[in-house]
Amino acid sequence: MLHTKDIKNLSELTSTFCSKHKKSEFFTDFVSILQLGKLHACFSKAKQKGVSTKQLLEILLSFPFLGQNNVHRFINSSWSCFVDYGKDVYYRLKKNANIHWRGLLLGTVIQALKTLKPYQSNSKEVKAFIFDDTTIKKTGYKIEGVSRVWNHVINKTVLGYQLLVMGYYDGTMFIPVNFSFHREKGKNEKTPYGLKPKHYRKQKKKKRAKESYGFARKKELNSSKIASCVSMLELAVKKGITCKYVLTDSWFTCWELVKTAIDHNLKYIGMFSKATTKFTYRDTAMTYKQIRKYNRKKIKKNRKFNLYYIRTVVLWNGTPVVLYFTRKGKKGKWKTLLNTELSSSFNQTVETYQIRWSIEVFFKECKQYLGLGKSQSTDFDVQIADTTIAMMQHLFLSIKNRIEKYETLGELFENTKAECLEIKLHQRLLALLIAIAEVIDEIFIEVDSCQLISRMIHNPEAFEKLKLLINPQETSYKNSA
Repeated sequence: MLHTKDIKNLSELTSTFCSKHKKSEFFTDFVSILQLGKLHACFSKAKQKGVSTKQLLEILLSFPFLGQNNVHRFINSSWSCFVDYGKDVYYRLKKNANIHWRGLLLGTVIQALKTLKPYQSNSKEVKAFIFDDTTIKKTGYKIEGVSRVWNHVINKTVLGYQLLVMGYYDGTMFIPVNFSFHREKGKNEKTPYGLKPKHYRKQKKKKRAKESYGFARKKELNSSKIASCVSMLELAVKKGITCKYVLTDSWFTCWELVKTAIDHNLKYIGMFSKATTKFTYRDTAMTYKQIRKYNRKKIKKNRKFNLYYIRTVVLWNGTPVVLYFTRKGKKGKWKTLLNTELSSSFNQTVETYQIRWSIEVFFKECKQYLGLGKSQSTDFDVQIADTTIAMMQHLFLSIKNRIEKYETLGELFENTKAECLEIKLHQRLLALLIAIAEVIDEIFIEVDSCQLISRMIHNPEAFEKLKLLINPQETSYKNSA
């Protein structure tokens, strides 16, 4: 493995070579399309002792493409040769409660939408805001703000957070717009947040200024997810992000969120399962189950989706909405789909609602490729920072995916990483040249090692042969990139 000090000694030699051969001037060029410099206001309250916050962020965004999972691995890798910062600089950035991470993500999204506008294939494509949550599992009781939260996938509680995400589907891809962490206090006063008293006492408790962004994010932990959804929706609309629909699963479908969507001229489509909610149907207050039973003889079959369904129009707090009762097969379990767009057909409603699954794919991709939720820092500000960075990385990959027309995020990730590996290969190659020259210099006193290295660098055929000494598969990297 190439040592860092060897690379630093090559800084003058590599300047000419790198500009000619490597695909990017520097690995942070991979995130230059996000134009982070325009979002300097998000860091205006953060002080980094003269270190460029923008450059630090660009480096952090590049980690997964360089094969680095965290700051510790990066500092101890050969990639650290590009910068002279120690690990504390990165940790101070992520722990800083004065950084407006929410504004950074939202601002980056707005810039990304402007960048992608020329690649919009059809102006009539369905656009929607999507809300959903996922369980972020943690392994340490000392992590600030963790609790026992219910994981509906495995049907039991786990230690961690509930991560609520608001996404934007622009007709082609899913874009993360906003997020918040939440915890569950539980009903047992003897075990607050599902933790034993000894574990709760050991949990990190950090003091933050009330006017800091970190204080506001920490306060969100105890707020309801519905209240956060409403706040996120209003903020996105205020910032000028436009769409037609709001899509959610049954957990989030409630009058408060539906009304917010209607007030902002948005159509709401969501699954519904709240048994006690009363609608007005034929001048009578009924639950959705009572309405379904009343119309049990009006079942129709949809051949396109192979579903049986019942369509009814009801009043919800005086507002007309459509309830679709659907099931798969004659003996399938009934499900209820609510739509505030009265003119929409059953096919249109189902097709639009299927877009909601893009957020499930987003969760899977971020956890698999970008380490979403893997941060084990005890500082809650770091949890916010790492999650924001993971979402910005996903956004960057989505942009490249749209522009370069890759088929899958996995393929895109591997090809982006291959470009970084090629840069690293050249650095290792130059180190090999240094080693060869030193050996020849020791054996043959009359040979000028500096001239020897220079001639090898400027001889393309010699360079290609030396590449194979380091990595025989280097050609495959070039073909795949």
